[in-house]
Amino acid sequence: MEFLNLVSDFESSKSIKLRVSLVSASAKIRPIVGDRKIILDTGADISAFTKEMLIKHGYGKFSSLHNVKNTADGPKSFRACEINGLVLAGQFKFGKMTVDVLENWGEQVVVGVIGMDILSQMTFILSHEHKKFLLTGDKLPELAPLFGG
Repeated sequence: MEFLNLVSDFESSKSIKLRVSLVSASAKIRPIVGDRKIILDTGADISAFTKEMLIKHGYGKFSSLHNVKNTADGPKSFRACEINGLVLAGQFKFGKMTVDVLENWGEQVVVGVIGMDILSQMTFILSHEHKKFLLTGDKLPELAPLFGG
């Protein structure tokens, strides 16, 4: 198989973390480049970022409605924010979208989660045997026979 992708090493006891950068709310605000990471969360319908990360990128208009969602930690209330886009792992670009706002996280290296709103647009494979994670935007017809297609 030859295609552009991201292959990442991981330890079986660790979460999968990838670099992320947000498109700033204004051209006057430079995106923060550094070691900020997100966690892949296949249980999350919508991607979410910390309020602090959003504010640093010029966002401050958060919905006043609090959407209640079931999380691994029980029902939680979230506000939403429309962002101009993001770049995942330095190579996968996504345009305008609405994300949930994670409040009371404070300053962390992990600044959010990437949910199925983004992951459903990609192919991702996790191999515990090889301790590798593959993420690609390419369609992989070679996989169809494995899944009965």
